[in-house]
Amino acid sequence: MVRKRQHRRRGATTRVSAGRIVLALVTTLALGFVVVLAWAGVGAVRALPHIERAQQVAAGLDMQSVLAGDTSQVDELQNELAAARSNTSGPAWRLAEGVPWVGPQFTATRTLTETLDDLASDGLATAAEAGDGVDALLPREGQVDVAGLSALNAQVESALVSVTDARARLATIEPARVVGPLRDGTAQIDELLAEIEPTLEGTSRATSLLPGFLGAEGQREHLLLLQNSAEWRSQGGIIGSVIKLTATDGEIEFSDQLPGRSFSSEEAVTPLEFDTELIFGDRPARYMQNPTMIPDFAEAAHVAREFWKADQGGDPTGVIAIDPVTLSYLLEATGPLELPTGDVISSENAVQLLLNEAYLRYEDPAEQDVFFGVAADAVFEALLSDDVDPVTAVQAITRAVDERRLLVWSADEEERALLEDTSVSGAMPVSDDDNTAFGVYLNDGVGAKLDYYMAAGSSAAWCSDATASLRVTLRNDAPEDISDYPDYLLGTSGEETQSGVPRGINRTLAYVYLPEGAELTGDAGEAQLAGQHDGRNVYEWTTDLAPGESATLDVQAQTDTGDQLDVVSTPVLTDVDVEPEC
Repeated sequence: MVRKRQHRRRGATTRVSAGRIVLALVTTLALGFVVVLAWAGVGAVRALPHIERAQQVAAGLDMQSVLAGDTSQVDELQNELAAARSNTSGPAWRLAEGVPWVGPQFTATRTLTETLDDLASDGLATAAEAGDGVDALLPREGQVDVAGLSALNAQVESALVSVTDARARLATIEPARVVGPLRDGTAQIDELLAEIEPTLEGTSRATSLLPGFLGAEGQREHLLLLQNSAEWRSQGGIIGSVIKLTATDGEIEFSDQLPGRSFSSEEAVTPLEFDTELIFGDRPARYMQNPTMIPDFAEAAHVAREFWKADQGGDPTGVIAIDPVTLSYLLEATGPLELPTGDVISSENAVQLLLNEAYLRYEDPAEQDVFFGVAADAVFEALLSDDVDPVTAVQAITRAVDERRLLVWSADEEERALLEDTSVSGAMPVSDDDNTAFGVYLNDGVGAKLDYYMAAGSSAAWCSDATASLRVTLRNDAPEDISDYPDYLLGTSGEETQSGVPRGINRTLAYVYLPEGAELTGDAGEAQLAGQHDGRNVYEWTTDLAPGESATLDVQAQTDTGDQLDVVSTPVLTDVDVEPEC
């Protein structure tokens, strides 16, 4: 019995000792996890201010400044993220990532921090380095450094790859598994990168296109179309002047400036697309002032090129279109310029001087053409000089591109592919699985220069999952005594225009393009169906406005295309804020 009791005591002792060991192990492991979480938590606390500051800097990041060589924001971003990254790594942090529920928070924090750090160190830093080479975009002593452009292109493409990779890494963070602040922070950074990506992509395409376009592989001839926004056309304005541009290994020469009105043909200079002619007639192909009536700049550029070939010969391979607003932006980079006429043209007065004062000063259209030519020569000569601020010039060009005031077409197939789907292509709005887009194209209806005084605006909104509403507003801000102004500004001969519009009244022909495949819901008010253009129903809306009057058109369309809603419209001098109604 004694032995038996002793045996029981030894067994009990054994069980107690094993229990204590297990308890000790559990306690140790628990304490270990606590220590790990505590240590990782300390790192998180230390990293948090740096992450928050980095997000603030990233949210205010100006990519145009970065591409122009300003590294201040990138430098601050790198410093903050390096500090954050040093506190979100190591064995303790990795162990913490394996803990249920808590782990995904640590993983998401590390992924977000590492992604931003790598992006700042590689992509944005490379973009800033590319900014140091931005001078290659501008002529020096009349010549662009085409070799420098190629080097710039390699840097921009590298930065673009970094941004694309960063978005892919952020996509691995599952929103449902992380807390609100992390989820919101990740979404905020992804939205920022979604804005940066198109800028880098556009810059990459531009630096890929420009060497060949500027004659790196042999002399190239292009046409520069100067649009006159005082007389609306779908792409901006009538073609007031045409300039021949010759580029050889980056050396640029402007020559043979001719007024648009000097080109005309009794018959169409080239066949138009069937849909184009159905809506606009053959006017775009009979008068050089009219090709920009066509909402598709590729076709408009082809027509302008055929006009030049028929009248001047040669074989231009590219067509560029700009307007006086673009010139005003470029004058911010050159500074004010004195003209032979004694005028000083600047970014502040260029639009008024070219689109209004010239018509009040010179009655003879030939004198007007001379004045426009003198002004254009001065601006382009200044742009080819060494006194241009490269950062401001790049910002001016970017702004003009964003506003669809600078358009480019090439006869070269590879170059056209680079231009495709960009703002400079001047293409009609495209609706697909992601986007639903309307088009609003404005054209002068009296042959006047009264659109200098006009204001316009358009906007769209969803009324339901399948119905979108578009509102277009036009307003005539001309002075009350406009009927006392000269005939050549009013487009009249006596008391009315050739089309019977009373003196001082401005007629506008607006062409509203519905999204591809969309059908009108209800009526289109005063607008009439004009036809179809590449699968888009087109409505023509005619307005006659006296000074101080305005008009509004509301249409609704049923469509099954994408959620992103957009309106592509004619760039104008004065915008009207518009709120669509359902």
